[in-house]
Amino acid sequence: MSGYFGGWVDNFFQRLTEFIRSIPTYPLWMGVAAAMPREWGPKTVYFMMTIILGFIGWTTLARRIRSQIISIREADFIVAAKLCGASDMRIIFKHMIPTFISYVIVDLTISFPNMILSETSLSFLGLGLRPPVTSWGVLLRSAQNLNSIVNSPWMFIPAIFVILAVLSFSFVGDGLRDAADPYSEKS
Repeated sequence: MSGYFGGWVDNFFQRLTEFIRSIPTYPLWMGVAAAMPREWGPKTVYFMMTIILGFIGWTTLARRIRSQIISIREADFIVAAKLCGASDMRIIFKHMIPTFISYVIVDLTISFPNMILSETSLSFLGLGLRPPVTSWGVLLRSAQNLNSIVNSPWMFIPAIFVILAVLSFSFVGDGLRDAADPYSEKS
């Protein structure tokens, strides 16, 4: 809606997005982790972490979608739909969104590594999931000093899986982005 309508609607949503983007993430996570009661179960903590990460993480995707909408709102097929009397919602949902839905899928795929690293780092710092729940961050927390790595090097194995997962999602996202971009040069 922000990119399509422009004007005060665009201004309002962009100021809201900028406000949320200006919130420093690590202090927010620390504050929320301190506010979460210790007696909460693992599912509740995980749900709250997901809400917090989602509350902060949507702004990048929103900016990209807005730029896509702005770039295609004056395209010939959109002007033709307006001249045919199509409503704004029909134009947005039937003509514009299908045009760039592949970019949204690619962006979400590329966002997974950031979410994995965020959850892992929060749990590693003791601000996210806590034992007895198993998470890469919880497993790495037990290997945070040099003595434990020297005496039990297998405790560092979760770090390898974090790296592999992040690289895998990044490669899949890059591949999807290349496949979705009709203007990229295929060699």
